[in-house]
Amino acid sequence: MERIWKPLVPCQSGYKMLVCIDSELVRRGLSAMLSALDFVGEVRSCIVSTLDSSSSVFPFDVLIVSCEDLVDSRAYLVAEDAVRRGAKILVLLGRQVEENLDAVTQLPGHGFLTQEDLTEEALGRALGRILIGEIPMPAGLAHRLLARARDTRATARPEGVRLTPREREALELLVEGLSNKQMARRMLISQHGVKRLVANVLAKLNCSNRTIAAAVAVKQGLLEETDGAARGCAVVSRL
Repeated sequence: MERIWKPLVPCQSGYKMLVCIDSELVRRGLSAMLSALDFVGEVRSCIVSTLDSSSSVFPFDVLIVSCEDLVDSRAYLVAEDAVRRGAKILVLLGRQVEENLDAVTQLPGHGFLTQEDLTEEALGRALGRILIGEIPMPAGLAHRLLARARDTRATARPEGVRLTPREREALELLVEGLSNKQMARRMLISQHGVKRLVANVLAKLNCSNRTIAAAVAVKQGLLEETDGAARGCAVVSRL
């Protein structure tokens, strides 16, 4: 049957995927789905214990990991190394999201997909959004992050914190889910300048990543146009 959906990806193909999940059933299922996507060129898979050697010899574009495997510190190390090399990370969420929320927020993930919603179409859409710089996130995870931002004092807005006009503008675009490249176009500055602004924002808000910063911004009302911020949060949380 002919597909009626088209993945949201740049005009190119041949992306290389590395699936690193301990569950053989999930790993094989994901590999089969990935191989069926038009924009995927090569798929390799491994388990966490072999992630170091596999990642070093295979220049992947996207690393797919499971939050349930994050108990192994090697997953974090390789994920951080993947990001430094320009790769993207898709995190597969299980049913115990609440128990693994700290691990999920500490991982430098670019998108999230729940295992219950895992279909070829959902996988294609999530990867497509990641590859164009967006942050796919299930609504349930977005709600949990907002709840965490409300209940955790560590993420509350520190007294006396002041954002510059450009930092505030960067935060607003970050909440909308824009990538650094897209932010650079909107702000008419270089990507290096955007990275510096985003780093300043994360430091001032005491947030470890962009996802937590977006949640804090919405909850604490850090943006002048709260309606626009709410719309941006909806964009980030929509699959």
